This record gives sequence, structure tokens and C-alpha cells, in this order.
Amino acid sequence: MNEKSALGLKERESVFKALASSQRLNILSLVLDHDNICAKEISKELELSQPDISYHLSKLTQAGILEKHKEGIKYCYDINYQLLKDIGVNPKVLLNTAGGDLG
Repeated sequence: MNEKSALGLKERESVFKALASSQRLNILSLVLDHDNICAKEISKELELSQPDISYHLSKLTQAGILEKHKEGIKYCYDINYQLLKDIGVNPKVLLNTAGGDLG
């Protein structure tokens, strides 16, 4: 086992479980395209209910994939590029978008 790894196996498992959902990958793709996007915008763009969006955003933030911050009364999200880099995941490659450099 690699002692130098910042993330343990449980944390890595949590990240990959969170990524194992097409809805969450759609959300991640949207956040990748729109830095600092708010939950309501995600819900509108993906045509999902607010409870569905909240559930998936919660899974992504609990896994550390997304970083959540409050702007007034809204919660907005950004990708945690460092976490993904630490486990060898490039979101642009994962989501098959143009480019490939991590954050």
C-alpha cells in the first residue's frame, strides 16, 4: 500500500462511487463548462427537479469532487481539481471534452 497517497482507499472509493452515475457526470460536465455555477442554474439546465439536483450535488460534495460555497442565499459549485488530480482523474478526459489540462 502506498503510504504517500493523500487519499485512503475509502476516500477513493467514495469518489469513484460518486462518479458512477450518469446524472452526476452530467452535473460535473455542466460545472466544468460554467465555473461557479449555482444549484438553481444546474437544475434548470439539466431539467431535473430541485430534490434530484440536491441529492446528486450532495453526493459530489461529500466525495470532495465539488466545492460548495454560498453567495447570498444561493449555493454555488466549483470542481475540486486538486482532489481529482491526486487520484489521477482528469475531468476533461473523463467527460470527453476538449482540452485535457487539469485546472
